[in-house]
Amino acid sequence: MKNTQKIIGLVGGMGPFAGVEFCRRLLEKSCRDFGARNGDEFPEIVLDSVPVADFISDTRNLPRAGRLLTSRIKKLNRFGCTSIAMVCNTGHVLFPKLSKVSTVKMVSLINSVRDKALSQNLKRVGLLATKTSIRANLFGKAFSGTGTEVIIPDEKTLDVCEEVIRGVIANNVSNRSVNQLVKRTQLFIKQQKLDGIILGCTELPLAFPNNKVPNIIDCLDVLSDKLLEDVYD
Repeated sequence: MKNTQKIIGLVGGMGPFAGVEFCRRLLEKSCRDFGARNGDEFPEIVLDSVPVADFISDTRNLPRAGRLLTSRIKKLNRFGCTSIAMVCNTGHVLFPKLSKVSTVKMVSLINSVRDKALSQNLKRVGLLATKTSIRANLFGKAFSGTGTEVIIPDEKTLDVCEEVIRGVIANNVSNRSVNQLVKRTQLFIKQQKLDGIILGCTELPLAFPNNKVPNIIDCLDVLSDKLLEDVYD
């Protein structure tokens, strides 16, 4: 079994550890789900881990980030990538602009997560994400008209969530902040009668234990499945 010589282009670096973890998952799933064993049976992956200025909380950096990411999309196009994805939910505030620049298909992480939730018939899903993603209503827009409601946690939970995200980016996440986020999420689920939780930031799957709450939608898992289906179709 050989792959079909398709090339996955990844825009990462927002933060860098999520991009590396995403590549690892792509390779693991190639073995587990598609039977890859030899070198030529794995997908070709180009990861551009871009040192983008922080726009998790400071949206003043968005124009500069947009220019930088536009140049990277063009480079991945020239490299011959057959599909491109951003390993960053917050970065999808720039997705409409970037997808117009690309000459090949760009896979939306946000839409892929939406499709996963709908396939599981979840009607009320809680969202853990950066405040920038929430202010931009990225998931709210994606789920609009689907019959599934996206519920946002309170401000304190979002503060703890951002603390965990920044800890992962700095490779210095604390057990205290993770435990606090888990407890607040469990309460969030109970109070809002949620059917599931979206880990809507690519840093969160690196820290959030997947056995503490039911029906977690892990954005890294969802996107990796989507890209590999295309490679091995």
